[in-house]
Amino acid sequence: MKRDKILLQIDNLNDIDFYNKLGITNLLFPLKDYSVGYNDFSFDDIKDMNGVYILMNRLLTDDDLDAFLNMEIPSNVKGFVIEDVGLYEMLSNRGYEVINYQNHLNNNYLTINYWLKYCDSLVISTDITEEEVKKILVNANKPLVLNTFGYPMIMYSRRTLLTNYYLHLNKEKQDRLDLFERTTNSHFFVRENEYGTAIFNSIPINYNSIIDDDLDEHIKFYLINSSFCDKDTIKDIIDGNNSVGTRGFLDKKTVYKVGDIK
Repeated sequence: MKRDKILLQIDNLNDIDFYNKLGITNLLFPLKDYSVGYNDFSFDDIKDMNGVYILMNRLLTDDDLDAFLNMEIPSNVKGFVIEDVGLYEMLSNRGYEVINYQNHLNNNYLTINYWLKYCDSLVISTDITEEEVKKILVNANKPLVLNTFGYPMIMYSRRTLLTNYYLHLNKEKQDRLDLFERTTNSHFFVRENEYGTAIFNSIPINYNSIIDDDLDEHIKFYLINSSFCDKDTIKDIIDGNNSVGTRGFLDKKTVYKVGDIK
């Protein structure tokens, strides 16, 4: 994994010097008021940094879009990673790189090539097998982003689920909760802000094992998400450690309907 191709999502500003020393030159920052589930940052927080990309993973209202149009974007911002395609035209018209991150929808190369008519790149879904990932990479019309490491967001709700939960229990509101689900013996991280609630699996995905030189020309970025991690773990991932996390759905197809269950 070439370090100049790593796009590292930042969780803590204090870690940036450490990552810079590792040779990481492309940094992704969730934008305050336009993201959910992650530690977020204002444009003022990142205006003096290099290699800046902005994550906007919320679904937006017309008022949100209008408010964004009035924001002053620092000159060091190179591009945006977006979920709401309503942002596409306003960003591309201003000359920014636009990367589509509709995770669960970006799961076949026909759909992906449609979006690549408009976007500069796209993050491949984490719901598909290794065979499907490689088929997409070689058939896509532009280099793509491989979600290489991170704790997967399994759902995002516009509802403030934790607020409702604590209100129902008549307890003091918290914006984060770690859950244990007894039936499947599973742990989840729940994070909320005023724009909604995100739930993450407590086991990260690690796609280091599928990276090879033959695919490198088809990859724009290797996306690594440092949320819920310490910086030494991220260094291990950057160094190619395959032992942290799981391969997710790489070896087993996602079950979409009852008929898929074997």
